[in-house]
Order: sequence, then structure tokens, then C-alpha cells
Amino acid sequence: MRFVRELPGPNEVFLPDGTPRPIYRPLIEELEKVGPDLWAERCRLAHELLLEEQRSFGVKGEDKTHPTEWVPRIVTPRNWEKLERGLTQRLRAINEFLRRLEQGKEEVVPEEVLRTSILYDVSTPNRFGPVPVRQIAFDVVATGDPEDPEFLVIEENAKMPVGLAPMTRRRRMTSEVIFPESYKSLGVRTLEGCLERLGHSLRAASPKGDEATLAVVSGGPADQFYLDHHIYARAMGAILAEPKDLVVDGEGCLVHRSSGRRIDVVYERVDEDRLYAEVPGLLECHLQGRVHVLFAPNSEVIDDKGVYVFVPEMIRRYLGEEPLIDNPPTLSLAVEADYRYVMEHFGELVIKSRGGYGGKEVMIGPEESKEKVESFRRKVEANPVEYIAQEIIDFSTHLVCETDEDGLLLRDSYADYRVIALAPDPETVEVVPGSLTRVAAPGRHLVNISSGGRMKDTWVLEG
Repeated sequence: MRFVRELPGPNEVFLPDGTPRPIYRPLIEELEKVGPDLWAERCRLAHELLLEEQRSFGVKGEDKTHPTEWVPRIVTPRNWEKLERGLTQRLRAINEFLRRLEQGKEEVVPEEVLRTSILYDVSTPNRFGPVPVRQIAFDVVATGDPEDPEFLVIEENAKMPVGLAPMTRRRRMTSEVIFPESYKSLGVRTLEGCLERLGHSLRAASPKGDEATLAVVSGGPADQFYLDHHIYARAMGAILAEPKDLVVDGEGCLVHRSSGRRIDVVYERVDEDRLYAEVPGLLECHLQGRVHVLFAPNSEVIDDKGVYVFVPEMIRRYLGEEPLIDNPPTLSLAVEADYRYVMEHFGELVIKSRGGYGGKEVMIGPEESKEKVESFRRKVEANPVEYIAQEIIDFSTHLVCETDEDGLLLRDSYADYRVIALAPDPETVEVVPGSLTRVAAPGRHLVNISSGGRMKDTWVLEG
């Protein structure tokens, strides 16, 4: 087994001299003992078990399991506590921002940012409820010393975040198939029950609480996340439905056609335009309070990277606190001075569309061809207010594990954290004690699955 260091970011698994960091020694020792042949067999078995689960739900055809890197990330109790406190603070501020936006009292985000957001429709009334965001995914990177890192939030994902379902499935595989000895010896915080707690948080949007009828609304078998939708519905005791399965009845209530059950809460995992187009009257049903759509219209504005810039100021203004986890320095191309700087240093920066997601409409200048940089520049020049820019961050790296003719090859790869937080009521935030770490293709910064990244389990150690 050998480790090849190719990137400038600090590696979380190995020290600069190539020896494992103390918390990773049990994992590396087990990997050495397993060797390349058994490692390949364990990875094959884990994937086959995921496929069996897919088939058990009746999801046939193509492989809908997510690409996975099987060496887990490990987080110390002290570092997790820093993450937990900072992200709890951040979600509290985001919910306060949306409550004030609904009341017409918001004063942090400039009106122009809201007016130009493709994720905000000024003609649609706002009805977010007492807890506007009940589930959110924070994408976080670690910089500096891996033993005592500084965390930075890269973006928020309040609309249909991918996380809990694949997180629990990878945990089952790493703990039972891939690294059973290390999992037992290290003392890892469990993910048991986190999907049920998600169901509790979502049903709390209805006055009926845990008695509310919850529907997971999916795009159907063609959706790449259809397997996840089955997992959510089964774990939460919810109805799994497509938009065509729902109708607003004569009394203005949302009904599941085949069962005749009235729906109290909609957990949509389908594009908003399709949902409202295929279920006429749903928007009015939500605005009148007869159903609660979890990702309420306009609440997704928090995913706008132009709004994200202002979250630290929301914390200061609305909570009276300093941010425990900050953003990296970010430039708005709606600001003339920022625009001039970005255009002069275009090929050196990360440029992101405000409304892009899943790694789409993102350009990492030094990793792109001259032709792609110039093509992206023309897009930005046509509509600069739609973009933000950030410096390249050499955040910490983790591992991808491969086999070759010489055995096991470990390579460093940029990694982020996707951390899920739940908010069942206005006073409570629960950060799920794990993360769907994502690792980039070797040599790349983009960790999104659609950009060639892979998912990875994250073990938070017991305190």
C-alpha cells in the first residue's frame, strides 16, 4: 500500500512525513491487513448490497446507486462540536431572515439582489411558516491544520438537499462490510433513527404534528434519485407519489388519488415548475394553509449565492453574534469595483452562477481550457449581476483508494462536508452527527457527483 501526494492542500489522513495521523491508524492498519484482493471484494460486495436494496424497492433498469469512495472520513469530537455550533447558528439566522422577509421587515439583503434572483418571484406571496427551513444541507470545507481546522461554508442547499438517504446507506456498508473492525474500535456516533427524525421535523410543519400525513413527491423512475425517494418514504412512513398522483379536491385540499388520503405536508423531491404545473391549485392550497409544502415557494432564495454572501451579516444583525463559521471572501459582480477586478483576473478565480446547483454553471479558472474560460467570460459579460467570484481555496484533502499491479494506491483528493441540519421547531436545531463527504476526481476542485465526484461516509467519534 502506498500514498501518493499530488495536491497542495493539507491531507487529513497522512502527516507531511507520510505516516498516518493517530486517529486514522486503526483504519490504515485494517486496510493494510485486508490487502488489494479482499479490498476489491469488499467494495464489490458493498455495491452489490446497494443494488439489491434498489431491486427490493422495485427500482429496475440502470444502476441508481451513487458513486462511492469507501475509505471513510473521521472527525474528532472537538472539531465536530465546532461544526455543530457554527451551523446551528447559521440555520437560526437563515430562518430569522426568511421570517422577516415574509413579514416585510427584512433589512440585510439588498432589494436588487432579491429582485434579480431567479430563485425569488416577487409576484408570489410568501408563506414560509414559523420554521421556514426545516431541513438544510451546508457544504463546508476545512482549511489549515487538519488537527484544528478553520471551517468555511461554501454554500447552503435548502431546496431538495441530497444527503440523509445516501449517508445512512454508506454507513451501513462501511460499518458492516468495509471496515467492521475499525468501526467497532473507534467508537463512532450512530446515524440510527436520523431518517425518522427527519420525518418528525417535516410533519411538525402541520398542526397535526406526528399524526400528519406526509407525502414524498418524486419525479418518478426516470429521476436519478428515485431510489432515495423510496428510502425516505419507507423510513418516514410517508406516501410516495408523483405529481400525477395528486389532486386538489373540491374543498381545496390536496388528496392522494389512489388512496383518497388528504395530504398535510409535501416533501417535494421534484422540480418546482413541474410540481405546480401538474397539480393545479397546489400553490393556492399551500398559501391558504390547507397543506404545507416544505420547500415553500421563494424559500429557495436562500440557495441563491448572491443571498449567501449576506448570511454572516444576518448572524450579526438578527442574532447579535459574531459568525462562528464564515464564508470565504466572495465578490459580487453586481458591484462595479468587484466586477472590474474579476474581469481582470478571470482565469484565476472560481466563478459561480447565483442560481446554479450541482456543480452546474461553475468555472474553476485554473482547471479549465483557455477556450472554456473565454466562453464562460462571454456568459458573465452578458449578465454580470447573475454571478459571484471567489479565490481558489486549497482546502483539505482526503483519499481515494484504487488498486493497480503494485497493490493499493491511495491518492489525495479535495473533499468537502455536506452536513444536514434539522429544525423541528423555532427553538431547536439538530445537526445530524455525520456528513456526506464528497471527494473530487483527482486533480479537480469540484466535488459534485455530476462533476465526477464521489460520496464518502464520515465517522464522527464519540466524545
